[in-house]
Amino acid sequence: MKISDKHIKAIEELIPKKDQQKFVDNAIEKELKKYKIENSEIFEVYCDGGSRGNPGAAGGGFGLYRGGKLVLKGSEFFGERTNNQAEYLSLRLALRETYSKFGDVKLHCFMDSEFVVKQMKGEYKVKNANIKPLYDEVRQITEQFSSFKISHVRREQNQLADMMANEAMDRRA
Repeated sequence: MKISDKHIKAIEELIPKKDQQKFVDNAIEKELKKYKIENSEIFEVYCDGGSRGNPGAAGGGFGLYRGGKLVLKGSEFFGERTNNQAEYLSLRLALRETYSKFGDVKLHCFMDSEFVVKQMKGEYKVKNANIKPLYDEVRQITEQFSSFKISHVRREQNQLADMMANEAMDRRA
């Protein structure tokens, strides 16, 4: 890596001689980390939650893809919950499992719940007292990823997660 003459002159003028190498090393390390994050592959997670009754027996499921290949899937029974609670709980499950297995990756999440997607994007306010703590927790978890994006998909594009959510509801604890 070549450092321009202009930058070398600025370093020599502004930074004491004893600190110059440390400054350059830190700048290079920072840019390498940024480059690695910007050029890493994006994981895609599809998640879905549901309840039979509202509230009723609830469950959620997810499928995580890397380079188009399924690398992780999971589901969980949530007990008696509303549909919106189940959607948030499925998102929380997917995020926790992804972070546990792969760390602070770039993550693009897909859900067929327009309600959750719009709340997560800040397009809808979170007013419901039963949803607010889940929203806050999920928002906090998303901050652990090097990047997080969420998008709405049609139900037909979310079949694995839907199947996993239904299997979880079938397990009914």
